[in-house]
This record gives sequence, C-alpha cells and structure tokens, in this order.
Amino acid sequence: MKIITQKELASLAEDAFKNAEKHGFYTESTEIETELILIITEMAEAVQADRHNRHGSIEDYESEIQMGRDIPTAYKNTLEGTVESEFADIAIRILSLLGWMNSKTSIKLKSDSILADKYEVAKIQCRVLNIINNGSIAKDLYRLNGHFSRFVDNESCSWFVSDTLQDILMRVFAIAHNHNIDLMEYIKLKMKYNESRPYLHGCLY
Repeated sequence: MKIITQKELASLAEDAFKNAEKHGFYTESTEIETELILIITEMAEAVQADRHNRHGSIEDYESEIQMGRDIPTAYKNTLEGTVESEFADIAIRILSLLGWMNSKTSIKLKSDSILADKYEVAKIQCRVLNIINNGSIAKDLYRLNGHFSRFVDNESCSWFVSDTLQDILMRVFAIAHNHNIDLMEYIKLKMKYNESRPYLHGCLY
C-alpha cells in the first residue's frame, strides 16, 4: 500500500483546502483550535464505525459505478459511514488544515525520505504495541489522540503546527495500513464525493 509523497501532500492539501473553503469550512473567522478538534471528531467517528463493524470496499464502489450509478449514489451505497471512509476523513481534515495554513503563510513540507521515515517508525510502533496489547483501531486512535496535546499553547506557532500535523498524518497512514486500509485510494474517493456535497455538509461549522 502506498504512502503519500511530498508532491502528493502539497497537491492534496491544496485540493482539500479549496474544496473545504468552497463548502464554507474556511472563512476569515476560522480558528485553528476548531479545526484541530474536528480532526479528533473524525477519529471518534472511525471508532464508532469500527464498533458497528461498518466496512466498505473500493471493489463494491467501482461495481456501483459500472452499474451506472453516479459518484454520490455509489459512495453512499458502499462507503459512507464506514471505517475506511472515516479514516479518509481524518486524513482529509489534516490535509485541508495544512492547505489553509499554507494559503496564509508558506509552510515547509517534509521531504519524501522524512515522510517515509516517520511512516516506518509509526508502523513499527503500532505493530509492537498491537502485539503487546492486542491492538485495535480504538486503541491505535486513542494513542494518536495523545499527540494532539502537543498543540496546547502552541496553536499560534505555524511551523510547529504544520510539522506536527505531518507527523500525525504519517501515523494515520501507518494505523490504516496496519488495519489493511489502502488510505491513499480512500482519500481520493472521499475527496471526489466531497465535491458533490452540500454547503458545510449540512452542518453549522
């Protein structure tokens, strides 16, 4: 399964931000604290999907497309509300936040080698902890949630936030891959689906 490269990170961050902005998620009053808690919210939704054993597959989605369904219908029928979709949402929230930050002041993206190193370290850590503690999606995301405490009192430091978000993103890839989720493919599908969704996805913010 593929991990994200620096070039893909830059492109997807920009695309995710532009689509989110078009749908009302980023305005002049956007506050980074809100965006960070929304990432954590997506993590909780992934756990809920896992608790209810809601899973989907790209094969089922593609089958719907081949049957003539449009993208929104095919996605709703096969992937919406699944573990795979919620993991994509976690990544997209991170990507859009990075894109928003970059639109305000240029941020430094990690090189391919550093991204790969972060991923490999996170993947090994996940595997070891899963062997010791009978790992699960809930436990993996609980540990990931701990990394958000690093933002407390540092939300205004853009280089620190962007650097930490990239670290967290690579951990999301590692966790997803450890649970046999091809995250890059699900990110691309969810971003296509998000283009068709209503303003603010029907939410207040």
